[in-house]
Amino acid sequence: MVKVKNLHNTGDRKPKNYTSWKEFWKAKKGYWPNDCSAYDCNGPADVGAHVKKVDSYDNKWYIVPLCSGCNKRTDTFEVSEGRLVPVNDND
Repeated sequence: MVKVKNLHNTGDRKPKNYTSWKEFWKAKKGYWPNDCSAYDCNGPADVGAHVKKVDSYDNKWYIVPLCSGCNKRTDTFEVSEGRLVPVNDND
């Protein structure tokens, strides 16, 4: 598990060559999970959310499947590191 926090005001950023961040994540991983990636949530994974690791020197942005509610969280929360897909300047 890794602690992350949501990045806010990223809604205007769109992935290149994909219709949504959800489609971007699916293309990189080959599937879309049914459940939210937040460890403490059982909701459905609705969106590909922008997050950043906390307590880390890693300043990359990542996309992770979250439910709509967890996409609005302002606290830190845990997700499986295997569900993080990095975003770079070319995406």
